[in-house]
Amino acid sequence: MNNELRLLSKVLESRDLAPLFDRGVKDAWFVDGEVRRVWVFVRDHFSKYAECPSLEVVTQNFPSWKQHESPDALEYLIDSVVATRRSSSFLKMLESAATTYGSTKDHEEGLRIVQAGIIGLEEDGLGKTSDVNLIDEPQKRWDEYTFRKNNPGLLGTATGFPSVDQVTGGLQPGQLIVIVAPPKTGKSTVALQFAQNVHLQDKSVMFQSFEMSNHEQQTRYDAMRARISHSRLINGLLDNEEEARYQAKLRSMENMRKPFWLVDSANGSTVSGISSKLSVLHPDIVFIDGVYLMIDEQTGEANTPQAITNITRSLKRMAQKYKVPVVITTQVLNWKMRKGQVTADSIGYSSSFHQDADVIFGLQREDENVDDTRILKVLESRNSGRMEISLIWDWSTGTFREIDVNDI
Repeated sequence: MNNELRLLSKVLESRDLAPLFDRGVKDAWFVDGEVRRVWVFVRDHFSKYAECPSLEVVTQNFPSWKQHESPDALEYLIDSVVATRRSSSFLKMLESAATTYGSTKDHEEGLRIVQAGIIGLEEDGLGKTSDVNLIDEPQKRWDEYTFRKNNPGLLGTATGFPSVDQVTGGLQPGQLIVIVAPPKTGKSTVALQFAQNVHLQDKSVMFQSFEMSNHEQQTRYDAMRARISHSRLINGLLDNEEEARYQAKLRSMENMRKPFWLVDSANGSTVSGISSKLSVLHPDIVFIDGVYLMIDEQTGEANTPQAITNITRSLKRMAQKYKVPVVITTQVLNWKMRKGQVTADSIGYSSSFHQDADVIFGLQREDENVDDTRILKVLESRNSGRMEISLIWDWSTGTFREIDVNDI
């Protein structure tokens, strides 16, 4: 017998929709046309009248509906329907990927189809969940508290800017972190500097830029690590001391245990592409520079309000699924800035950054007439207050650092 029919009959018999809503029921669960039509009617009725319709009301609207009794528990029927739908969707996804690979020999496109299919399963409530029973493992939660008590400070990974880490607790798993700034202000450099500091803490990094080539990112990273001038490095003008320092740092990289991946943006311009890379590389943190240049798979667009909304929502889900911090950069719109100040309201393209981000950093010039100072702000944070620090640009090392008393 059709498990979808048995499940909906069970629900109509008990007139209790709570178990379905608790499991995140979606219309996509019901493949049978008549069962789905009845389910949509039941759902809409509940939304309007706050109760499940009686069997009499259902049969009045659907005379062909046949109620079926089932001795099985409601939870079992829910699991059966979800498992059947998941299996069917998964097989279709694999067939589509195999057909694409057979005709194009493009394994990247095949992986993209698989990843998009997995994301689709999750959006339809058919993916594996990470539900937590709050009465389970109380000792584990106490142990976490005592660890934080005895090790005050960071909850996540340090950014390398002590004042920022003190306020935010670091870059934490599952968070979506946004760095926003006007063009040519240094947001890409700050993101790469965050990434370098994370890597030096023996953590693997995946960095994807839509604004710079991998080679440019590589030379910037090398200059930061060796604390040498990026300009002199790319022009072959290092002095003897700098060359020795550069060679020493390159040799030391061979002994680093964790990788730093610069991902080619040509094969990862969508969330599915990035997610598929993440599932293969397993980094501890992900950086996406220039998120506004990504392509939204639902609309096929980039740089539009709806596209950005879909992208940020998907990136937040990706951070939660893989339990890693995801750091993205985007631009402000100059006309939305007030007296040259970067605020959360001046972010361009979509308001979804406000809704989906756990932390929003803003970067701006401290003085339009001075090129080597910046202000880094915590504009919004779910877990902390706002703050700002002054940064100074070190031309000799190509990095920012917090201004201290010796700089005044």
